Order: sequence, then structure tokens, then C-alpha cells
Amino acid sequence: MLVPVPTPAGFTMRTILICLPLLIAACASAPEPKPEQPAPPRESAADELTPGEAWKEGLRLRDANELEKAYEYLLSAADRGNREAQFEIGLWFMTGDRGLPEDFKQAAKWIEKAAQQAQPDALTYIWQLYFYGRGVPQNDARAMKWLERGAGAGLPMSAYYLGLFHYEGIATSVDHTQAAVWFQDAAAQGVPGACYYLGVMSLDGDGVEQSNEDAAYWFERGAAREHPASMLALGDLYRDGLGVEQDTAKAKAWYRKAVGQSEDTEVQAAASARLKELE
Repeated sequence: MLVPVPTPAGFTMRTILICLPLLIAACASAPEPKPEQPAPPRESAADELTPGEAWKEGLRLRDANELEKAYEYLLSAADRGNREAQFEIGLWFMTGDRGLPEDFKQAAKWIEKAAQQAQPDALTYIWQLYFYGRGVPQNDARAMKWLERGAGAGLPMSAYYLGLFHYEGIATSVDHTQAAVWFQDAAAQGVPGACYYLGVMSLDGDGVEQSNEDAAYWFERGAAREHPASMLALGDLYRDGLGVEQDTAKAKAWYRKAVGQSEDTEVQAAASARLKELE
């Protein structure tokens, strides 16, 4: 779904009709335009450096809080194709905290340039800009394409979110088998949410072969990385003896750990209720 472009305040069809005759009159009386003269080359000490050197000098000036000069060096490097400088400038525009105004359109422009050169951080950001429609028209299909680029470049969170796109049917048909492939890629690189999804899918035989033992394996990996839902699920397996030997003490221990975390209040409430039932 594309984000509608709002009409600027005070700019109506009436103002267009009023201005139009003036524009026509101006065109009728305007002299023959002269050929455009090429702009004089920008003179900058930054341009005397290689793009890589200009980028590094830009970072040094940034860290010294000489932001205007830092931007000059970064822009010189970015204009000449340095992907790190392109991402840095995009980040400045996205956050608006380095002396530049917050401008998601400019941010998206530079971040996409860096992503086209497989800059890892840019690949992490660009799909989100398309997914949420920040600085570019909202476009799930473009977001997915960038996730595929990121996952192909070995980025674990790109693989995880690509799995979610297949799992939920975002910009593609629902395909839990394909989702499991990407979840396994992400889980192998330590993404706890991917471990949790694989645990749920193993427990249900959804997209993977049904196996309580595999479910326990994945929930244990997620719980070891402090993932609240994995802690709760692992407690349930120990409570019910699914995939592990039934052990009420271990179930309580995982429920208590889930209650003690502060990231997911729904999991806290569920774990607290299970503890009361066991005690």
C-alpha cells in the first residue's frame, strides 16, 4: 500500500488556477534561454584525498565535533562512491543529530546507495525504510528484495525477518517450509527469535518434521539467549514432559526466569500464572 502524499497546507486547485495565467504570461514574454554553463568544480581539500581517506578524515572530524567540516569530507567521499561515507551521511539525515535536519528522503537516498554496494548496516536499514515507508513509498516487495540481499550477504537478522515474511505471507505467499530454511540460517547465527519459531514449528510439525525433542533443543537455545517466550515454552515442556524428562523443579525455574525478565509483559503474566498452578 502506497502512502498518500498530502496536499501542502494552503495549496489548493484554486491557487493553481490563479498562478497558471501568470506562468503562461511569463513564458510568452521570456527571452530565449541561454545555454547552461557548467557549474564550476567544487574546490575542497577533501577532494584531494582518495574517497577512503576523505571518509576517515570525516570520521575524525566528526569525533572532534567539527561537524561542518566532517560533512564536507564525508560528502566528498560519498559522491565518489565510498559506501561507508554514504551510510554515515544517511544516518546523519535519519537521526538529525549531527547538525543536519532530520530528512528521511535524503537518508533513504544515501542509505540505498550504500546498500547497493552491500554495506552491511545499510542493508539492515534499507528494508525497514521501505517496509515502514520512511523517505520512500511504502513497498513490502522492495523491503523483501532488500532482505534477500541482506540474508544472501550473511546478515543473521535479515535471514530472521525474511523467515517472518515467508511465515506471515508478507509480499509473498505463506510458506512455512521456506520460513524454516531462513529461521535455521538465522538460528545458526544465534538469533533467539529464530530459535523460538523453530521450536514452535517442531512442536506442531509445521514446515518441519514434528519432533518434541527438536522443539526442546530450539527452545533451550532461545532461552539460553534470554528470549522470554523460549523460557516460557521450555518451562511448559519440562512441566508436561515433552521432548525432555518431566521435571517440575526445572519447569518452575524457567517460569521464574521468564517472570524476572522485563522485555515481554505478556510472557511474564503467563509464566506467573503457571507458577501459581504448580505451587
